[in-house]
Amino acid sequence: MAVKRPMGALEEEVMSYLWTTTAAATPAEVHQAVAPELAYTTILTILTRLWEKERLSRERSGRAHAYQPVRTEAEDRAGRMQITLADAGNRAAVLSSFVEALNADDVKLLRMLLRQGR
Repeated sequence: MAVKRPMGALEEEVMSYLWTTTAAATPAEVHQAVAPELAYTTILTILTRLWEKERLSRERSGRAHAYQPVRTEAEDRAGRMQITLADAGNRAAVLSSFVEALNADDVKLLRMLLRQGR
């Protein structure tokens, strides 16, 4: 019996792989590197969805497309955090909960970044 991935996990695995590549990758390359046990069409669907969400760009590569991230991993994750905050009914509560869940090293890093005005 195959282990089921949590919702969104395959998208994150695909993004993680693409952030490590130096050039755009075809669906076949992504399929082989990320989840060869899945159907090729599953990977193609994930790539198309990420492109529709504007997280990936694509260009023609023969009969297929080659995909690459629109933003760096840091930019992408920060942008998604901004969307979460924008959608929150109580931004202060969300930020407070986020900070309370940080480990000591991350709190030190956050304080340093805030002092630097970043």
